[in-house]
Amino acid sequence: MAVLQKGKSMFPFWGTSINLIMGLDPLGLQTTSEATYASLLPGISNLTNRLRYYGFYCWLLDFYFKKEKKGNSTEQYRFIRRAELMIALMMQSQRKEVQQITGSNFAVNLISSIKEDFFDLAEGADRDDPLKPVYWKYPSGAFGQYYSGAMQTLALIITAINEEGDIIYNISLPHPRQKVSGQQLAEAFNSSLSSEIKDLFYTNIKTGRLYRSDIPKLLEYFAIDVINSDTDEWKLYAEMLLDKDEPSQEIEELFTYNRKNTIESIIDLTEKNENKYEWYKFLLECYRNKLGKGSESATETNIGWYCYQLNEYWQYACGAIFWAVLQSLYKTQQDQYLPSFLKNLSNSITQEILREFSDISSDSTLLANILSKISVGEFEEKIKHSITTRASDSPVAAAINGFLLLMQLYVNNKEQLHPLKEFMSRKQIIRDGNMVDGILTIHEARDQKLHDFIEQFILRHIVYRHQMVAIRKMGNGTQATHKFIIEEQYMRFIDIFPPRNTSPRMVALQNIMYDLQIIDGNQMLTQLYRELIPD
Repeated sequence: MAVLQKGKSMFPFWGTSINLIMGLDPLGLQTTSEATYASLLPGISNLTNRLRYYGFYCWLLDFYFKKEKKGNSTEQYRFIRRAELMIALMMQSQRKEVQQITGSNFAVNLISSIKEDFFDLAEGADRDDPLKPVYWKYPSGAFGQYYSGAMQTLALIITAINEEGDIIYNISLPHPRQKVSGQQLAEAFNSSLSSEIKDLFYTNIKTGRLYRSDIPKLLEYFAIDVINSDTDEWKLYAEMLLDKDEPSQEIEELFTYNRKNTIESIIDLTEKNENKYEWYKFLLECYRNKLGKGSESATETNIGWYCYQLNEYWQYACGAIFWAVLQSLYKTQQDQYLPSFLKNLSNSITQEILREFSDISSDSTLLANILSKISVGEFEEKIKHSITTRASDSPVAAAINGFLLLMQLYVNNKEQLHPLKEFMSRKQIIRDGNMVDGILTIHEARDQKLHDFIEQFILRHIVYRHQMVAIRKMGNGTQATHKFIIEEQYMRFIDIFPPRNTSPRMVALQNIMYDLQIIDGNQMLTQLYRELIPD
């Protein structure tokens, strides 16, 4: 008989072994959050944290075509990759405190092991040998993997086909429909460079060598974190960020300004917050205001961030319950019969929740009665912070807080659920497993007993959903993200997974504000913000 242990067959059988991997979002509930923040901060990603890379890549692509009259994607990628490694080596040599520099880990190791008076860019960047360690695996470097998508969204670059039908990157030309083109940004970046520096940069790329002695003078011009606020380059970045979300969009009815509105709203809140830049307070403010207060409706941008924060609470609550299931399974140290395991876990959770509401009699344990005892108010953050998932923590306690958070979400947002669903559908940000459909299951279960609701919720929205998501992610491949396996109604523990927040691109936006010197190292607003957003 075949035996499966950690995804590997202990005895031979016909089939390929399964490779169990960590995987993210095991319940598939974060996709609505991701779709929402992607629509609210287009052109910025969680991996595009340094603003000057946008200008550098525009200049680099333009520089490539000025120096290389004819080329293909292989040659262009080699050009880009050597330039990226050169930037990483310069930054790590002189400005190692600056984070989010592509290839920095490889550069650190190269710097510590160098024995020559130069760095071999060709050896560290070229992908001629698939087994050779290089600074970046992706063929077109960090540019192709991280920045190209964001830059295409901002209409800074395009893909073009050369005479041989090979697809290569190029910069966009000025157009009346957008404030900033790739060519304008390339020219602004180029204006700060001397002829001598450009010749040196090009020589280094072509020879594949960067001499240690050249780093200080190159860094004076190519420091990725330094943008002079008196230059056209700075002004173009500001205009780029405050342009419409999709600069190439020509139909006026489809224009949106979510990125601009988000930046302006955070800065406005920062002014009211004694000039302290704290983006999470902005998310809480949007969540608190929901669809608007009184007769004043919230902006569509702020409603979008309300959707994001509500989905975050929803998926985090479910993540806490999921962790409780896994931790309870792990503590038993053996396979568990699913029906008995769920019943026992649900009994423990139910008993503890009823202790929280001691004034409810044992014959009035309908979910509706529990919900009627929950006060309307801003308690989500407090409950969320009560969820602890260390190895020493009680899984039942985590599950209790997870369910209390779900109930609080229902009580505080039940009036907004149907308008929210219409908004999300219209904005095309609604996804399978979204918080509206999830929280509505609480509404539909009001006439159930608390124990029955908890047991069915764990079975359908945690156990079965994880199985479905893991199988969907697996597809036709051999990589599985299962955290448990069910065989003949017995559950077998594989791995633990705590609840996690998604990253809504706000850290990247904060880094961009820092690079523009809108905020300083202490996250305090500087007077330069008035240049970004005039009165």
